[in-house]
Amino acid sequence: MNSKPSPPVRIVTRPEAIARIRGRLKSFCDEEHCACAAAAHRGILCGGLRNLSDGELRRRFEWIARSRPGASREELERLVSLYHISRQQVSGAELCCDVETREHCGCDGWNMFDDEALARFHEDLTGLPVEIGAPAEDTSPGR
Repeated sequence: MNSKPSPPVRIVTRPEAIARIRGRLKSFCDEEHCACAAAAHRGILCGGLRNLSDGELRRRFEWIARSRPGASREELERLVSLYHISRQQVSGAELCCDVETREHCGCDGWNMFDDEALARFHEDLTGLPVEIGAPAEDTSPGR
């Protein structure tokens, strides 16, 4: 057989895993498409806005939906994406996931995911399997 051996599973901290996922996810975003739009389009992470029913999308972003009662779902998703990008820019965050982790407006950001889910996302997006935990302590002499 000509199968490649699996790469070794590396232990990383939760912030390290999120940083790596963030880096890959950012490559799918642009000035009009936030991480929620990218996740929805690519079917990754939480699935983004596509995992919300029309009613739930309108409820979570009711101040946007209320001002545009006849807006289509596509238009609401576009406006929510622009809203997220604006919040990122104002706060200096890299992704709307980072903003949502702090502000919990549309979701709970990175807090929505347990360590096992983050490890799966890491492998899906980077191709590298990881286990999330505390790195081994350095027990070398003099430490």
